[in-house]
Amino acid sequence: MHPEYPCAHCIVSGAVGGVLVAEIGTGPMPTLSTTSPTAPGVVRSWTKIDDFLLEVANARIYDGVHYRTSAEVGTAMGKKIGALTAENALRPAK
Repeated sequence: MHPEYPCAHCIVSGAVGGVLVAEIGTGPMPTLSTTSPTAPGVVRSWTKIDDFLLEVANARIYDGVHYRTSAEVGTAMGKKIGALTAENALRPAK
């Protein structure tokens, strides 16, 4: 479909994961849930950030859009972006 680049979906989900890790730390992990307007009534939930990230990566691979390497590279990039954002842009709650 296009030349192989780091998976953008994985970068975005990795950044979300990186921010969540920075915010939650070692505390208890709340359940992450999402719904889709294109799949009414379907709810996906995760109790571990890494499970969420793996599902996003696998979806891109199973769809035939990316190979495993670009999903892994994209996820790693996103985690770094999320951690950097949390470190430099987020402010502590008052």
